[in-house]
Amino acid sequence: MLGGFNARAQHSSDSILSHPFTPKHTQGTILSFIQEIQHSTGIAISYSSSFLHLNKKVQLHGTEKTTGMVLNTILQGTGIQAAAVNGKIFLLRESSQTQYYTLSGFVREETSKEVIIGASIYDPITKRGTVSNAYGFYTLQVPDTCNLIVYSHVGYEPILQKLPPPDDGQLDIYLSARNFLQPVVVNAGPDDTIQLHAGYINMPLSYLNSFPALLGEKDVLKSLQFYPGAGSSLESSSNLLIRGGGADQNLYLLDGVPIYHTGHLFGLFSIFNGDAVKDVSLYKDAFPARYGGRLSSVVDIRTKDGNMKEWHGKAVISPVSGSAELDGPIVKDRTSMSLSFRRSLVDALYGKNYLKDYGNYYLYDINLKVNQVINDKNRLYLSFYKGQDKMLISSENPTIDLFDDYDFSWSNITSALKWASVVSPRIFTNTTVTYSRFHNLFTQKSMIPLSFNDSLYVKGQGVSRVRDMAINNETEFTINNTHKLSFGGGYTYHNLAPTAYSTNIALGVGVKRAAPTYFMSEVNAYAEDQMSLLEDRLIVRPGLHIGALIQKGAGYTSAQPRLLVRWKFNHGQFIEASYATMTQFVHQLTTPVINLPTDLWVPSTDNIKPERSYSYSLAYEKKWDNDWRISVDGYYKQLSDIVTTNTVLNIFDNSDLWEKKVIAGSGTNYGGEVLLEKTKGRFTGIFAYTLAWAWRQFDRINAGRRYPYKEDRRHTISLAMKYQFKPNWSFSASWKFASGAPFTLPQQIYPDMDWARHINGYLDERYSPFSTHLVNYLPFFAGLNNYRLPPVHHLDLGTTIYLGNKSRFKHIISAGVYNIYNRANPFIVSFDQFSYFNTDQVYPLQLYQYSLFRTLPYLNYTFKF
Repeated sequence: MLGGFNARAQHSSDSILSHPFTPKHTQGTILSFIQEIQHSTGIAISYSSSFLHLNKKVQLHGTEKTTGMVLNTILQGTGIQAAAVNGKIFLLRESSQTQYYTLSGFVREETSKEVIIGASIYDPITKRGTVSNAYGFYTLQVPDTCNLIVYSHVGYEPILQKLPPPDDGQLDIYLSARNFLQPVVVNAGPDDTIQLHAGYINMPLSYLNSFPALLGEKDVLKSLQFYPGAGSSLESSSNLLIRGGGADQNLYLLDGVPIYHTGHLFGLFSIFNGDAVKDVSLYKDAFPARYGGRLSSVVDIRTKDGNMKEWHGKAVISPVSGSAELDGPIVKDRTSMSLSFRRSLVDALYGKNYLKDYGNYYLYDINLKVNQVINDKNRLYLSFYKGQDKMLISSENPTIDLFDDYDFSWSNITSALKWASVVSPRIFTNTTVTYSRFHNLFTQKSMIPLSFNDSLYVKGQGVSRVRDMAINNETEFTINNTHKLSFGGGYTYHNLAPTAYSTNIALGVGVKRAAPTYFMSEVNAYAEDQMSLLEDRLIVRPGLHIGALIQKGAGYTSAQPRLLVRWKFNHGQFIEASYATMTQFVHQLTTPVINLPTDLWVPSTDNIKPERSYSYSLAYEKKWDNDWRISVDGYYKQLSDIVTTNTVLNIFDNSDLWEKKVIAGSGTNYGGEVLLEKTKGRFTGIFAYTLAWAWRQFDRINAGRRYPYKEDRRHTISLAMKYQFKPNWSFSASWKFASGAPFTLPQQIYPDMDWARHINGYLDERYSPFSTHLVNYLPFFAGLNNYRLPPVHHLDLGTTIYLGNKSRFKHIISAGVYNIYNRANPFIVSFDQFSYFNTDQVYPLQLYQYSLFRTLPYLNYTFKF
């Protein structure tokens, strides 16, 4: 059309486009300058608003003196030209040009106005899309030919948004929640943007309620264990192990704050209250550059922001705990809060006789989050968490024969203040100030027998703690739909006191010793570039994380490159490869059996280097019928400078500095994973299989030969299924299997004849009540972890009924049975000989297996309004 006007317009172009005109201002919108030209000169200007961004802000050079010069400046880069025809000016687009403009805004819930993380935004014209970030913000470029944008998310009704005339304002979208009785759809949308890469899992929170759990206690970390590559060290433990790594190699973030101890009741339940959680993400490989500080995984957990419109609440009663949740507006549409509280009910439900026989124990959690809207582009978040465990075991209890009284008390405290800001439609940034503290107090009152007639009473107290203060910034810059930059950095101040011990006696090494305190500064910076090439078939995401640790007498720096390459095939298929280097500056010295709160967090020093990992992965994934997904992953990870001890360390063991007992070595983890998932319809489920190897090698352990790591599990299988009988009634079942844990057994056992002849029964400052009656044994070990315990497996059944769907008050009843076929799984296995003062009660020297959970029914009740 523009070409057809050229001949006819030539004679009048000079007179109209050369008409003298000087604007009053040098800044404004395209529309304001067009209206000023028409008003001042009387020349009519014709255009179509469908392809002209009228509200785009423009800047003149100040040298424009004619209508043509002004129009050329304000239309520069738009692909639109001015043509004069019969005394009028026409603004026409070149036939080869398409104008793009940027959509940005927040995706929120319709009723609560809470932001939605990971929502899919999709342009059907260009077949390109994006996802909302951890604060619900999105940026997408669309052509002027686009009429509709698709917005969707798991658990919400998708909407087709008709685009308004393009302008610089935000396009905030509000999605309405699906009926909570409808089947859950895990993956949605043809753009395939929800699943960022194969080693990343964004777990639908519906999984917390979909499948049966131990005593009905829904647990975030246990739900992640349904996926391949994620397991547990012990039966029904929340202690998450990723691809052969230790528990301390996982970075747990609660609203961006690192957590150093995640277990309640010695790891049977996690500290993350499911009522408070909004979003859970697990990274097993291809770590984004913004994460650092751990070797195995990142578990990023976000809590609820609070309802901006109305108050809602929930109360849950289970066999072991009670919880309550309340969220709503403090100031409607401006300030909201979410408050959750959970407490164990063992002491209340099972009476004084139970506590007298076994001991006293309780736990509680508090989650609080306040969400303040400053304006459309700025928002503040304040979050707080406090968790406490306290257990007392008396030597007077009749069930367990003890000589000591034990008092355990450990707690976590975290707080975070976040400022999220939209700098421009393409730039989003957030700055976070955090505080984290883990504190453990362990008291023991002991009776040390000196003879049959004399004893020494000792009271000892151990303290261990970790404190962190940090400030971090993360910025996202969307260049266009195929190019996105992320960068940022931060500073963390660590204060670690691994072990302090005091006692009421002074026997050399037993005298009071203050904790050696370590003050460290950790600095990090990162940059990442995500590019989509070859019409979105190839995605490349290079990144670099730089970390530095500075403390007195030691300093380390680490450059950690990351790379993800993904090739997309037709029919919902892709293949992906990734590489990541990770560095860990702090270490956890653990017991060989379970992850106790008495385990020590220690820093890298001049003698102990940071741990490092170099991981490689290759994955294939396919989706079909929008219902099914299958993925196959292979991984290989090399570990260097990993630490262990050749003894058991805890907060009582500071008779010598812990640093002298640490041994550094290497490791190798490798294996394969298969995931088959059905995500839609009445029948949904997960099948996950992992084949894995985990090896460790230390010069001073096992004669320098490599051996299976204590968390090595050759085969792990998870099978979970759910069937929706009726809209308000579902049935679920899950079966888990894990190969037995490695275990060290002696090759031979020799009698120690000198034990019985030792004067007065003393041996290494210990007294043997049967020194004159029985013979002590000395084991000979040919290799470490040379035996495997029996496998762990159990079948669990459950059902859930929803009542009062159409009323304001809703009721949910969940019931089920854990370990339906009464399997005696090994929880702790020890090779020992037990005896007491009564020498007739002497157990033979053999393996003893302790099983915690046989068949256990449960019944839960939830009230919501």
